[in-house]
Amino acid sequence: MQRVKDPALEQKLRDTRFEELQSRHAYRYLFHGCVAVTSVLALLLALFKEDWPGAVFLVLSAAGLTLVCTVSIYLSRRCAFEDMRAELPHDADYIPPDSLL
Repeated sequence: MQRVKDPALEQKLRDTRFEELQSRHAYRYLFHGCVAVTSVLALLLALFKEDWPGAVFLVLSAAGLTLVCTVSIYLSRRCAFEDMRAELPHDADYIPPDSLL
């Protein structure tokens, strides 16, 4: 990244790039997580369809998707921060914004 003389503009450009990287990682983690949750639920449904009521599968799917969303936000933020540190010069300090996405 090329240095800009205006610190506020430079911070805004870094924040925009961070949000772009975070979104890219979040979409990937969300997709992989949803595929994993769907696969596990399909396996559980095939194995325990007769023994468990249908509401159990709905609760498990909601819990799985909540877990996937939480983990994907955490991992995407961490990976985006690592990518930003790799892109910036070594003497530049960067503090990411507080927003999640």
